[in-house]
Amino acid sequence: MKSILTLLLGALLVLTSTGSSQEAPAKKKKMAPMNASSDVVAGKIYVVTPATSRFTVRLENPLVTATATNKVVAFFLADGAKITIAGAEGKLDGLQKGMKVRVMPSAADVSKASEIEATAADPAAKSEATE
Repeated sequence: MKSILTLLLGALLVLTSTGSSQEAPAKKKKMAPMNASSDVVAGKIYVVTPATSRFTVRLENPLVTATATNKVVAFFLADGAKITIAGAEGKLDGLQKGMKVRVMPSAADVSKASEIEATAADPAAKSEATE
C-alpha cells in the first residue's frame, strides 16, 4: 500500500513539474508584407508610423500571389514623395486610419511610395467604429 501511494505521489510530482515548465511561446506581432506590385494600390490607411516613414494600407481588392493572399500591404515613403490630403499638400503624419488612399509605387522600388492621394475618412464609418 505504501509503495502504491509513493508511486502515485511521484507521478503527480512529475505531471505538475512538466506542466508548469511548458509556457506558451510569446506571440510575434505579425507585420504586413511590403508591397510587391508595381500597380497603383487603392484602399484605406491602416497604420502610419512617421518615425520610420512606414505606413500600411488595407486593400480594396486583396492582392493574390502564388504563396499568399494579402489584404494589407506596407510601404516606406520614397525620398521626395508627393502627399496630397483632400486636394491639399500634406505630410505622412497627416494620414489617419480609415482615410481612403491611392498609392503609386516608386518605379525604382515598389516597396516605396512615390505619390499618395488621400481623402478624408468616411464620417459614418468613423462614428460606427466609436460606438
